[in-house]
Amino acid sequence: METNFSTWNSHCWVSRRLELVPGQPLVQRVCHECGRAFVDDSVTGERYAVHVSIFKLHRLCDEVTSRWLCEKCPAEPLIGDEADRQTRFILDAVVDVAPAPPITNAVPASTITTANALRAVVRDKSMKNGIPGPIASASSRKNREAHA
Repeated sequence: METNFSTWNSHCWVSRRLELVPGQPLVQRVCHECGRAFVDDSVTGERYAVHVSIFKLHRLCDEVTSRWLCEKCPAEPLIGDEADRQTRFILDAVVDVAPAPPITNAVPASTITTANALRAVVRDKSMKNGIPGPIASASSRKNREAHA
């Protein structure tokens, strides 16, 4: 699925690198304004929407991925996104030879990795140029719009 870079850049991403399966690095991105999450699979080159639970990443259906990639950041969590997060990717193609199982329904994420990512988000929200203070950063929505 193609990514529209102007809509992609309307989000304020917090990213982390994961290697849940040896030799298959992933980059997980979560917008701290709307809460939408994506995974970039460096092996396949795919980018897809995911629901992040405490222990797993659930790949969302292609319809949700396409829609979220085309929409600008709504700047807040949407009620409809909760229904979208309940969808799951289902592999359509039936092949004669079973390939290595893709990351489809659930990928385990360590609790330590998840806790570290959450701490990083909290730390980023409370720091500005290394100085503790109210939530503010150079990549905040107001600053991005002011410089657009």
